[in-house]
Amino acid sequence: MDKTARSFFEGQAVGSERDTIKFCKTVSVIPARLIAIDLVYRLLLITFALTALTPAFADDPIPVVTQPLYELALYPESTSAAQVVSLNNSVIAAQVGGLVAEVPVRVGDTVKAGAVLVKLGCKDMELEYEKLKAERQATQAKLELAQWHLKQSELLASQRTLPMEKVQERRAELAVLRGDLAAHTARIKIAERQIASCSVKAPFAGIVTERSVSVGQLVSNGTALVHLLDLGLAEVSAQVSSRDIAALRVAGELAFEHEGQRYPLRLRAVLPAIQPQTGTQEVRLDFIGKRGQPGAAGRLVWQNPALHIASDQLVKRDGQLGVFTEQAGAAHFHPLPDAQNGRPAIIGLSPDTPIIVSGQYGLNEGSRVKVQTIPKTATKSGSKPKP
Repeated sequence: MDKTARSFFEGQAVGSERDTIKFCKTVSVIPARLIAIDLVYRLLLITFALTALTPAFADDPIPVVTQPLYELALYPESTSAAQVVSLNNSVIAAQVGGLVAEVPVRVGDTVKAGAVLVKLGCKDMELEYEKLKAERQATQAKLELAQWHLKQSELLASQRTLPMEKVQERRAELAVLRGDLAAHTARIKIAERQIASCSVKAPFAGIVTERSVSVGQLVSNGTALVHLLDLGLAEVSAQVSSRDIAALRVAGELAFEHEGQRYPLRLRAVLPAIQPQTGTQEVRLDFIGKRGQPGAAGRLVWQNPALHIASDQLVKRDGQLGVFTEQAGAAHFHPLPDAQNGRPAIIGLSPDTPIIVSGQYGLNEGSRVKVQTIPKTATKSGSKPKP
C-alpha cells in the first residue's frame, strides 16, 4: 500500500475513534438525566397527594382525655429545719463571794421556783450585820439626846437666857445624827440582801443541766454555780426561706415534727432580717397543747393553702409552662407564670375546669380536640385532700 492510501486509512481510523468516545459520553449522560427527571416527577406526585389529603386530616379532632381540676388538686407540704428552744436557759451565778457550804442539787434534778441550789458560808456577813445594827442603835440614842437638847435650847432662847447661835448648833447636830441613822439603816439593808444571797435560789422552775461548783470551793461575785433550763416555757425556732414566708403566714396548719410525732404550732413572730448567706428568715412559733422538749431538733411542716397541680401535667409553649384546658371542643393554653420544672405549680383556675391530661403534648392553642371517656378506675389522680 502506498503512502497516500495508508495516510487516508489512518485518518479514517482516528476520526472513528473520536466519534466513538463522543458517542459514549453522550449515552452515559442521558440515563443520569432521565433518572433525575424521574425522581423529581415522583416527588411532585407525592407532594400533590399529601397536599390533597391534608385538609381531610386537619379536619379530624385530636383525641384527648380530661379531668376536672379538683381531681388533680395538690396542696403540697413544705418543710424547714427547726428546733425547740427554751425561753429560760440560764447560768445561775453567785451574787456575793464566799465558800461553798452546800450544793443540794445534782444534774438532772427538777426544781421548783425558789428552791435552794447552792448555799454559801456567810458568817462574816452575819457578824457585819450585827455590828451595823449595834451602830444604828447607838446613833438612835444620840439622836434622841440631841432632840432633847434642842428642845431645852429653844426654851431657853425664848426666855432670852441662851443665844440663838446655840440653838442653831443643836439643830445642826440633830440633822447630822439623822443622816447617820439613815446611812446605818441603808447599810443594814445591804447586809440583809447579801446574807439572803448566800442561799442561791432557783428563779424559775426547771431542770439542772450543769453543776459548776463543789463544796469547799471559794467563789466570787459572778462565778457560775448552776445551769438551769426551763421546761415550761419553750417555743420553736426555724429558718425559713424568704420566698416561703408569705405561704407560711397564711398556712392552715403548722406543726413541729420530731421522731414521728407532730406538735401543733401557732406562728408568733417573723424576724424581718434576711440571712445573706442562706436567704432565710428566722421564725418563732408557740406550741398549741402538747409541748416538745427543749433542744429537740426536727422539722417545721406547713401545708400550702393554694391549689397546685402536679409538674407532670405541665407543658411548655413559647417558653412558658402551663396547662391545656378544653372549652367547646377546642384546646386553650393557660400559662402559669410561677411554674418551675419538676415542682407543683400554683394554678388559679376554677376547680371544675377540665384539664387535658392525655394528648396535651401534641396540642397548640385552638387545636380541635375530642374528649374521650375512660373508666374511673383507669384514671390517675395526683390529688391530695385540702386540709
